Amino acid sequence: MSAPKKSTRTEGHKSEVVENFAPLYTKNVERLAELQKKSLEVASEQNAEFFTACKKAFNFAPETPGLFWFDVIGQTFERAIETQKGAVDLAVEQARSITSAIEERTASAAKVAEGVTALFEQTAQQTIAAKKKAIEYFAEQQKSAYEAAKKQFKFANPAAEAFQTGFDVLIETQKSLLDVTAKTLKSSVAA
Repeated sequence: MSAPKKSTRTEGHKSEVVENFAPLYTKNVERLAELQKKSLEVASEQNAEFFTACKKAFNFAPETPGLFWFDVIGQTFERAIETQKGAVDLAVEQARSITSAIEERTASAAKVAEGVTALFEQTAQQTIAAKKKAIEYFAEQQKSAYEAAKKQFKFANPAAEAFQTGFDVLIETQKSLLDVTAKTLKSSVAA
């Protein structure tokens, strides 16, 4: 019995496909990242304009209470925008890494699949961790602003207390959703 011959034609074809499409993939990811960053910058500008207009509109008396909320919310929004830009940069970096890994490993499809899967899982875990960190930071900012307002006005408002409680529940829900996403990701990658 003779061993079956492997076709070098399909291996060469796979290599050619990778050589042609890997740079295209990277370039398209970079273009998409630029588009996302521009949209985040526009959102940031709109946010700044909105809060400036609100501060002007509500500043009808000297030392109008609560104006600092506009600054706190604006700063929190800006940090969220910066976090999103960081996530976009991470996605571009990961796309380049994937492309590089694919180009280096065209000889073995199984190794490429393992490498991409591990890289994808790592990227997803890092993204989930970054989003959790951003949510926690946002919650801390909101809680400190709430406490500062409570001290400044020296009264407890049941509506504000209910809002704070609802906000805390929302934050915990977001964290739980991220945990579920992480678990789902791990089980689907393992399959």
